Amino acid sequence: SDKLPFLAPIVEVEGEDIVERGKVEYSLVSYWIPRFNVSSQGITIEMTLIAPPDRRGFVYAMTVTNNSASRVSAKLGWRGCWQRTYHAANLSKLMAGLKHASISQYQPGVPVLEYRGHVPLFAAAFVTYPSLKCEVWCENQECQSTTPTQDCEARPGEPLYYQVWDELAIQPGKSQELAVYVGVGLEEVSAIASAQEMKSQGWNRLFTSLKGWLDDRTIDCEDQELKLLVNLNSFYNYFYCQATSLDTEELAVVTARSAKSDACASYRDRDALLWSLPAILQVNWSQARRILIHGFTTQLPNVGVRSRYINGIVLEPGIQLDQLCAPIQALRYYVQVTGDISVLFDRRVQHGINTIQQNLAALRHPQAGLFETLLLPSGQLSNLPYVCYSNVMVWKALKDLAWLYDRIRDIDRSLEADELADRIRLAILNHFLVDGPYGKMFALSVDLEGNYELGDDPDGSLLLLPHYGFCSADDPAYLHTVQWIRSEYNSTTCGEELVFPCSCDGAGYSLVSVINELLSGNKDKALDFLKKAELDDGIACEIVDKDTGAAVKGAAHASLAGYLAFGLTNALQMQLPATARVTQLRRPSEVLYQPPPPEAGWTPKKARL
Repeated sequence: SDKLPFLAPIVEVEGEDIVERGKVEYSLVSYWIPRFNVSSQGITIEMTLIAPPDRRGFVYAMTVTNNSASRVSAKLGWRGCWQRTYHAANLSKLMAGLKHASISQYQPGVPVLEYRGHVPLFAAAFVTYPSLKCEVWCENQECQSTTPTQDCEARPGEPLYYQVWDELAIQPGKSQELAVYVGVGLEEVSAIASAQEMKSQGWNRLFTSLKGWLDDRTIDCEDQELKLLVNLNSFYNYFYCQATSLDTEELAVVTARSAKSDACASYRDRDALLWSLPAILQVNWSQARRILIHGFTTQLPNVGVRSRYINGIVLEPGIQLDQLCAPIQALRYYVQVTGDISVLFDRRVQHGINTIQQNLAALRHPQAGLFETLLLPSGQLSNLPYVCYSNVMVWKALKDLAWLYDRIRDIDRSLEADELADRIRLAILNHFLVDGPYGKMFALSVDLEGNYELGDDPDGSLLLLPHYGFCSADDPAYLHTVQWIRSEYNSTTCGEELVFPCSCDGAGYSLVSVINELLSGNKDKALDFLKKAELDDGIACEIVDKDTGAAVKGAAHASLAGYLAFGLTNALQMQLPATARVTQLRRPSEVLYQPPPPEAGWTPKKARL
């Protein structure tokens, strides 16, 4: 609720809330695990939140130390509130099910929250160490339960409250450890079992295991400010652009998982495969492969459509040409970084490549050789049918395809893709080079009838042409284009001396534009800005304030966090961790077929951490 979070600590000494009165110090262990320290009246509290990978739930651990000379009696535990449940797919809508809270009959002493329609949809259970008293109640106190005899019920928008606590005595110089294991499941039994499994491992082992996992995947950088920025966004992207569905245990890939983002729970090819996947590849190559396969299977039927639900069904219709090219570009990058060519022999990938090529053929002008699109890379309607950046993405995809075919010795198809890419490049140069205020420059879009539009879309910026290898950074037409983008002729300068392109409404700088500057060679100014920028508590967001760099719009953007992490790694040539590379079990040979690495198909689970 607005007054009480889902779970908050209770540390009361003589009726006084130590957490509320003390000064809270916040830190991130291994650039990800939140830790809070509070000191007041001789009491020191260390609180750690642990979300172990591959487990349904999280742990909230607390260590209370008595630094005084006398024995202290304290009320310790946690309390929380559950008021609303939302369905989110770009917009959040309040769901109409009923919330239930009870003390479990299946496992006495365990508070359980359950969301029900005609049947239970999901549940959360709170298992504590040591065993604590527990209580659940409704807003009007008509229902209050400390035993398994009564079930509290709340309608949509009405709050349910719960707490686990006890009065514990702490001797001078001693500490008291507590932990609440919050398990999630489809209903009560599975939620409790999830929490109990984590409890059987122990929070210290879960913490040590997670810390070791994070340390193995930390990107190194001499500049500590940038090291924090790149790793925080790298891990945020990893954990918040993907998930395993609770009901089917299938992989779900999204642009964002937070309701603070207007792209929450939607899938976009570019966001998943060109922004998130390169960053995930820096963390875990085998997971990057799974996301790549997801793009070539679940999301393939509507590839190139603006956005889809997590199961591949169309959310926002409209062909976006640059997104149609994203799977092939991601495939090339994956193979190039990992050396894993076995993915090219996967029939699902081969079918996906053929499908994308067929879709591209349907969009190609028969004489001009350009490819039409309905939407710009930002998702806005393109005023003219042929967009320069999007056609460059087609050229890049075909160049990547030629490279991939060459890797598997399919020389004929490699040459065919390469020749088509060359023809498209000539078509781009013939139709998109127009007269601008500084000389010949690339137009944003054309219609093949002599009309063109000058402009730049930060989500698919012409600044990136050298980054993709389309032209050199000293190409005169490119330099004139860059000069135009950074000039007063560009309406996104917000009427001021340009530092970075702004949002269309002038609300602030586009963070995508800052990352584009990193990738296009103008890194010094971009790095200076990023070091000072607040962002969304250090997490990437779409629009930031021009002065402070604080989030203005589009907070909690997981895919953009991945793009930021990739941009920093690329610009500073940071060393990737060993987890980004496939372990070669044998030397490459002339044998055409390469079996997939053993880690690609499944991840073994250990009984004990």
